[in-house]
Amino acid sequence: MIIGSLNTLARTPLPAPLDRIMVEVVQSLAHWRDAPVGKHEIAGLQLFCLVSDDLTEPVNARRGEFHQQYLDIQLLLRGEEWIGVGPHDYHPQEADHPHPDLWLVDTPQTSYVALQPGDFAIFWPGELHRPLCTHTEPTKIKKLVVKVHRDLLSDG
Repeated sequence: MIIGSLNTLARTPLPAPLDRIMVEVVQSLAHWRDAPVGKHEIAGLQLFCLVSDDLTEPVNARRGEFHQQYLDIQLLLRGEEWIGVGPHDYHPQEADHPHPDLWLVDTPQTSYVALQPGDFAIFWPGELHRPLCTHTEPTKIKKLVVKVHRDLLSDG
């Protein structure tokens, strides 16, 4: 997992493929803040963006998730979101698999990251995370999730 802010991106060392995607695709908060909700194709199935308006939920109402083929870059555009992270040792064989490249587990998260607009969290394939959480009252948020196929993660 990598966490950061677009405000400090220039001094956040990222692997070359992620740095390029952050500069060329994510660009800025203003670039995506008013984007329409839905799927935005960048490079077909290799790289695409999902813009959503969501409602956060209490931690116990959300499930942990992981992906095998895609890395997630989750950028908060509006509102406040808590994302559960860890544990690093969970049982993938106990996961539900409701959609392609989405597995859900009931394993409790061990830590939470609070995101404000402009903050991002990057989750590698296989990394457990629990998005759309709140530790207070449910609230509306808008977020961008950039889905990056693992084949694009090499420098070559």
